[in-house]
Amino acid sequence: MTRSAANRALRAVGLVVLVLMVGSAGAAFRCGNSLVDIGDWPVEVVERCGEPDYVAVYPAQSVPGLGITETIEHWYYNPGPQGLIRRLEFRNGELRRERSLGYGFYPSTARGCNSRFLREGLSEFEVVRRCGEPLSERIYWRAFGHSRYRGTGSSVTVIPVKEWLFEFGSNEFRRVVILKNGLVTEVRSDDKPR
Repeated sequence: MTRSAANRALRAVGLVVLVLMVGSAGAAFRCGNSLVDIGDWPVEVVERCGEPDYVAVYPAQSVPGLGITETIEHWYYNPGPQGLIRRLEFRNGELRRERSLGYGFYPSTARGCNSRFLREGLSEFEVVRRCGEPLSERIYWRAFGHSRYRGTGSSVTVIPVKEWLFEFGSNEFRRVVILKNGLVTEVRSDDKPR
């Protein structure tokens, strides 16, 4: 075997190993000493990971006369500052997605919210733990993307959007925090008189 053929074979083996690692990374993830897999029931996740630190529930579908027929839940786990916050997404009682967010924090440091803390990229969990529940909120669904050709499939994604209103005292304007799919995407001043 020539040197170039050996290099090609080695690269091919490396590529196969990389593909297998990437493919398996999305299928299961470690929670303590246990594995949690996409498709698991909420009770199975609690048995392996414990109770979540925060849960946000969204109505995903409603039928006139019946009400909400489908929900989405975001479960957040905070491992502290040495690990990444993990968000699990359940749809109708089935684990559908897992996402790692920024570094966690000690619960004792989750205080002292001010208007400068609110910024893009924070999760709803981080905002609530640091700032408490908002004064008021709105939840709606928005379609993002576009249809490529009229009448044929589309690349439109519908995600939950929340608007939260926070107050920081009489010397500051209220802040409106826009969260798309559980993450802060915009913070603006609500300059209306109170």
